[in-house]
Amino acid sequence: MSKPILISGAEIVGEDGTLRKGDLLLEKRRIRRIAPRISARGAHVVRAKGLVASPGLIDTQLNGGWGFSFSGASAEDTFGVGRRLVEYGVTGYLPTLISLPREMIRDGLRAIREVAGLAGGAQILGIHLEGPWLAPGRNGAHQLKNLRPATLEEFEAHRAEAGGLLRKITLAPERPGALEVIEAGAKAGVIMAAGHTEATAEEFDRAVRAGVRHVTHLFNAMNPIHHRQPSLLNAALVDDRVSTGFIYDRVHVGALATKLLLRAKPRGKAVLVSDAVLALGCPSGEMTADGETYVVSKGTIRVKGTDTIAGSAQPILYGVRCLVEDLGLPLGEALYLATAAPAKLLGLKNKGVLREGADADVVLLDRGLEVAMTFVRGECVHGNHH
Repeated sequence: MSKPILISGAEIVGEDGTLRKGDLLLEKRRIRRIAPRISARGAHVVRAKGLVASPGLIDTQLNGGWGFSFSGASAEDTFGVGRRLVEYGVTGYLPTLISLPREMIRDGLRAIREVAGLAGGAQILGIHLEGPWLAPGRNGAHQLKNLRPATLEEFEAHRAEAGGLLRKITLAPERPGALEVIEAGAKAGVIMAAGHTEATAEEFDRAVRAGVRHVTHLFNAMNPIHHRQPSLLNAALVDDRVSTGFIYDRVHVGALATKLLLRAKPRGKAVLVSDAVLALGCPSGEMTADGETYVVSKGTIRVKGTDTIAGSAQPILYGVRCLVEDLGLPLGEALYLATAAPAKLLGLKNKGVLREGADADVVLLDRGLEVAMTFVRGECVHGNHH
């Protein structure tokens, strides 16, 4: 059994979003104690003066990184992405598979299953299927040939292939077969999310009553707000029954729209995501995945020859930094959107928060919001603690 770890003199992010100086004792994968000063004989001491201790970041929409897309990666490559995510402070995530032929989704699910329990990187907290039951008119970077109507048969097949890991599904609720799948998914404990959709407010309400409880990357791949013809977006902003994911990488959504979202949704109902794809951690240039060619430039990835954004090339921590810089959010509140809020969405009471008894998923950040050290379940997986 590894020695307890004492993180000493950090600015600790509290559950209320405020920062207070203190110590954290990590032992047996848990946060054993938090206090202004802790004396722990035999513990390995990490001197964290000048650093911020944050809960580990949780990314509920991540498609890949470092040149690999989860939908086409081997088990080894999938694990490799998790090993690198801790460099950006991510301690838990949902690998996301996009709209693809059934056999490719099956292979992606199996590769993720194979490495889901391995230690040494960010923890796989479940799988997110984004598609293939999306609206052709709001397909974004999803290829039209891979979109199809929702069926209970395909839902059950993918659920079986995921081996209990299927945690979230994004679909267009107005599409044929969608309401049946929403009801079945909600009953099975899967987070059913509306996204890549042309649904009206009325169609969205029907979907929420059927079991939808989340909206994927609000503002993107859906009809805009209209003052007379209410869209799903109109409804999602004011419907407290649902939480909403959003991407803030200075490309997907502007600062004013993000301010509107954060004013409209109660605390805990807005969830920051990266929507990062294989371009994460890669230099500018052309990339190919899932039969599509993309161009990466200045931290943005687009489908070649179009202006279609194909996800993000930035980690979720970049979104936290941008929220602080652009919107003036206090650091603790910006971190909340990427820690406690996604944990709440996933129903994880012992993640996304620094409290005694919680999982010892801790990130030490410097004042420039760069990661100094990352701990996953009490083990240092990034940074030097010797």
